[in-house]
Amino acid sequence: MSSHGPRIGWAIQSLGELIGTAMYMYLAIGGADAVSSATNGRSGSLGDAFAFGIALIVTSWAFFRISGSHFNPAISFSSLITGHLNIPRFIMYFIAQLLGAMLGVALVRGTTPSYETIGQVNELANGESIARGFFLEFFLTAILCFTYHLIVHEKNRSTFMFALPYGLAIFSCHLFATRYTNAAINPARALATSVVAGWFSPNHWIFWIGPLTGAILAAALHILFRFLDFDYHSAGIDAENQAQYQRAQDAVKRTHQINNTDQGGYYERNPNPNQNVNNDNNNV
Repeated sequence: MSSHGPRIGWAIQSLGELIGTAMYMYLAIGGADAVSSATNGRSGSLGDAFAFGIALIVTSWAFFRISGSHFNPAISFSSLITGHLNIPRFIMYFIAQLLGAMLGVALVRGTTPSYETIGQVNELANGESIARGFFLEFFLTAILCFTYHLIVHEKNRSTFMFALPYGLAIFSCHLFATRYTNAAINPARALATSVVAGWFSPNHWIFWIGPLTGAILAAALHILFRFLDFDYHSAGIDAENQAQYQRAQDAVKRTHQINNTDQGGYYERNPNPNQNVNNDNNNV
């Protein structure tokens, strides 16, 4: 058993966030810029989406067991609201993500020819208004954060594969938003590219307030579904056979009876339960 206290653990996890965010930004920003330059900008949203989606799949899978692979202040803020992070750890993650993003983008600048430009600065484009740009960042970040909650914080048989839907979510977000806002969906990314490029768009605030308020919506939805005991109604959904499904159904019925209610109700559970009723069929 490790003798490290929780503060040492937070430091290790924050270091993982710093290095992981740097790697993610290095691959994503560098890849998107390289594809755009090689195709004279014709790759458009598709090239950006592949660069960011694949980079997130690779790096989040690598760092998941170290830090949870947030790489995004919006993910961390949403996790703070749902109770999966406490305030000190959130602050450490937040700082690590900002520093990691700037390090990653700076490395892109330092390892590519000087005549190449950082083309991933976030700004409104193609007639996108301030209000539309704000809500585009808001809704897409909410979708990304909600996806993270359901595939990471609600444990099931597919949690270990979380990097695939996580990366595909960012892929989809970039397909949609690259044309209009250059798809920030991540305040650390927006800050890092602007700092390294030496230019901030007049509406830079959108790429902070939009994602962070979207994170609140995602947290509210997750809390709502937990309050409604969604897993009670879908117990055994990931069972591999009918016997496992029946055991999961029986287990949730026993839990229901123990809580002396026939109405569903919100079961006593913390944000990181030791056992989820959906996974009762694993203990066979």
